[in-house]
Amino acid sequence: MSSDDKKSEEERIFDELVERYIAEEEDGLTHEEREKIKRENRVNAINQWCAENPNRDPTRAKDKTIKQLALDEEAVVRLEEFRKNNPEKMAEIERRGENKSKYRDNRATYKEQLPRDYLHKDSYEARLKKAEALNGCGFKTRTFKSKRFTDEYAAKLSSPDSGSTLEGHWVESDGKQLAISWFGGWSNLFTALSFLLMVSAVMFFFVDLVVIGFVWEDYRWVPFAIYAPMFIVGFYMLKHRAILAHRDNFYFNRHTGLVKTPHTLFRKPFYLPYEDIVCYGANERNVGSARGGSRVFVSLMVPLKYPKHYRFTKPTFYVGGSNRQWDSLAYATAMTFMDTSIPLGTHLYQSIEYYFKIDKDITEKHGFPEELKPYLDPTDCQVNRQEVW
Repeated sequence: MSSDDKKSEEERIFDELVERYIAEEEDGLTHEEREKIKRENRVNAINQWCAENPNRDPTRAKDKTIKQLALDEEAVVRLEEFRKNNPEKMAEIERRGENKSKYRDNRATYKEQLPRDYLHKDSYEARLKKAEALNGCGFKTRTFKSKRFTDEYAAKLSSPDSGSTLEGHWVESDGKQLAISWFGGWSNLFTALSFLLMVSAVMFFFVDLVVIGFVWEDYRWVPFAIYAPMFIVGFYMLKHRAILAHRDNFYFNRHTGLVKTPHTLFRKPFYLPYEDIVCYGANERNVGSARGGSRVFVSLMVPLKYPKHYRFTKPTFYVGGSNRQWDSLAYATAMTFMDTSIPLGTHLYQSIEYYFKIDKDITEKHGFPEELKPYLDPTDCQVNRQEVW
């Protein structure tokens, strides 16, 4: 969000508070009392319309005024139901809102400009040489053509604050790095192997139950000795597959301007400038068997440069698995994240606060980035600044 946008947002909030204060001075009512009267009038208008138009839905009324009143009331009812069914979430939302008001009141800290020397400032050529040094070799350049993946995603968000979040869209961030998950990888391989071991152990065990009394005789312990360890190993692999999840991510580093690719089954990861990563959406909605296998929309992350030691293959990575909108949003979020001329979007705050709370970086192998700690309140574990860089 630009400085002009932030200024206009602050002006809007200030104008709203002034209007509320003037209204309270004029009629002597509080904001809550005024909203209660407004709702009573809205409900009366809707009930009157329903009496005149029985068996009709006011949210589909031709009268735009009645339709808007019905939609407003519907939104209020949904909010009341959410408050009733999710008291813990509402308490958390209210706590965060109170904290934000507290931070804004402390104007000196809220608007303080902290050093940004840690952000990448190198040119593309300098970062390319740095990536070559990390990879231990030069790059090959490719041109990507595909009959299936033809829709290239935009590399910029329509608004810096409306990107992917921690709760979905395959994006996580600790403020220094942002991760996008690879659709295939070690964690998925371990998941498949664990299910195979567990299902095989159960199936073969029940088959052997039929023949235990006739064949095994004094060796009835043999099936248990074989299938019990198979099931235990499969269950352990399924439970702890997340240990390898960090190997299956793209890491966009805002402090170096480089991207680290995932570990493949036979190749080590490599580094490249973020400008050399593009993402395409499939023009067909299917992955898997053409004879009726699973059909899931995926996107393809394509490095336009790759190390010279990749002699027989050109690396490409399936990402996403949700839908075109979410996948494109995740890619645009990552590319906007790497733009050091603007602060981080507010949609990333929840993820940053999560990693700050557990004091881990995004790989959960190191501590939370020291450069980002001044932007968060150590007690509330919440962003307490106007902007986060």
